[in-house]
Amino acid sequence: MQFVQLQEKLTEFKDAGIAVVALTYDSPELQQKFVQERGIEYPFLSDIEAYSISALGILDENYRPGEHHYGIPHPGIFVLNSDFEIVGKIFVNGIEKRVNADAVLAYAMKALD
Repeated sequence: MQFVQLQEKLTEFKDAGIAVVALTYDSPELQQKFVQERGIEYPFLSDIEAYSISALGILDENYRPGEHHYGIPHPGIFVLNSDFEIVGKIFVNGIEKRVNADAVLAYAMKALD
C-alpha cells in the first residue's frame, strides 16, 4: 500500500528535505481511521467532491458522478518545489497500480535537484 510505504520511508523523505502530503477522495472520518490504524504521520487532505482532483487533471474518468468510486484520482505523485510549482509528476492508470516509495523518493530528489 503506497501510503504505508511512504510512512515507512518518511524519515528518508524528511532527511532529503521533502515533505509528504496525501490527497484522497475519502471522507476525513475514513481517512482518520486509516491514519490511526496505520500510524501515518504526514497530512491527509480530503477532496470528497473531487474539485482539486479534477482541477489537477488526475480524475479517473472510468467513474461517473453517483458511482461508488467517483472522485478517485489516478494513482501518482506531484513534486512541488519551495515555490509550490510542480516540477515533476508520475501517474499511472488503474487503481490497482502504485508507484513504489523508493522510486518516489529518488524521482523527487532528482526533480528538485
